[in-house]
This record gives sequence, structure tokens and C-alpha cells, in this order.
Amino acid sequence: MTALVAALKVEVQHLQKDNEVKTTELQSLNQRYQVQETQVQKLQDQNQVQAAELASVKVNAENQVEALKIQGEAKQLAFSASLLASGSGYTGPFNTDITLIFRNVVTNIGNAYNPNTGLFTAPVRGVYHFDFHIHGHGSTNPTSAVLVKNGEQIFTSWTHQPAGAQKASNGVSLLLEIGDVVFLRMRANSRIYDNTDNHTTFSGHLLFTM
Repeated sequence: MTALVAALKVEVQHLQKDNEVKTTELQSLNQRYQVQETQVQKLQDQNQVQAAELASVKVNAENQVEALKIQGEAKQLAFSASLLASGSGYTGPFNTDITLIFRNVVTNIGNAYNPNTGLFTAPVRGVYHFDFHIHGHGSTNPTSAVLVKNGEQIFTSWTHQPAGAQKASNGVSLLLEIGDVVFLRMRANSRIYDNTDNHTTFSGHLLFTM
């Protein structure tokens, strides 16, 4: 009986040692698994960062392409329009200044000129050239118009004689920022004439971008 108990004790000790070894191996496996999990998480994080960077690069590239496209299209800017859409007649006189709206559009490449408001709005920064011609008949009222940039008077065209046809013109090159507005303003008490021969006109085009 004593020998059997001793043998059982020895067997139990062997089992305890085996259990300790297996426990150690299991702990080692758990540690390696945790390390691998950490590495996998790092890889996933890196992939997310790379994906975000790639998306950002793609967006930047698309924006650059779009900007170049817009810039290329913006280099093609020109318009010409006469005052009356049809028929003939006088505009004015009025007791206040008014914006002249040139409704008969002959050319409007780039659509920077609005025939509903008479305003030209610069889509890109650059140097633009404008010409304007105004026609009238002799009377007590002068024939006069002012080219205006953002509310600031730039150049004036003016003529006044008691009889006969009369015409005045002017032109200017302007550095415009994006969104700057250029238009013609008829002065108070002035009178301007136009007909199907298109005597009174407003034109402009982009010379070069800046």
C-alpha cells in the first residue's frame, strides 16, 4: 500500500509538471497571439492611413486637373453685344444714372457676360480689354456712358451736339480679380440711340491670365 501511494504521488507530480509545462506553453501561445493581434492592428491602421493618403492624393489630383481645365477654358473669353434686342429707339433720358443692359448678344464665349443684367463678371484673374461705342442724335441731352469696375468709374465716353448723328467711344485694359464686375452706366439726363444697325455696343475679351 505504501508503494502504491508513493507511485501515485510520483504520478501526480509528473502530471503537475506536465500541466505547468502546458500552462507555460499556453501562456507563450497567448503572448504570441497578442503580439500578432497587435501587428495585425498596426497593419490595419497603416492600411487605413495609406488609403486616406491615396484618397487625398486622388482628390488633389482631380482638383488640379479641374483647375487646369477651368483655366484652359477661361482663356477663351470674349463677348460682344449691342444695346437693343430688336427694333430701334432711345434709352433715356432719366433723372438718375442707370446700368445699360446690352441684350443683343453676338458673341459670349465663356458666358461671363450676363445679358439680363448687363454685367460682365471675371471668372479668372487676368488682364481684360473692353471697348464701348454709344450713338445718339442731336438734342439738348448729351450722349454719355461710363465704364464701371466694381462701382468705380474708370473711363467715360461723352458727346453733345444740337443736331445730327453723333457717336462716342472709348476702351481700356483692366487687371481683374476673380469676381470683379464691369459694366456700362448711362449718366443721368443722357440719351442713347440704337437700332438694327447696332450702333451702340459693348465688347470685351481676356488678353491673358495672371
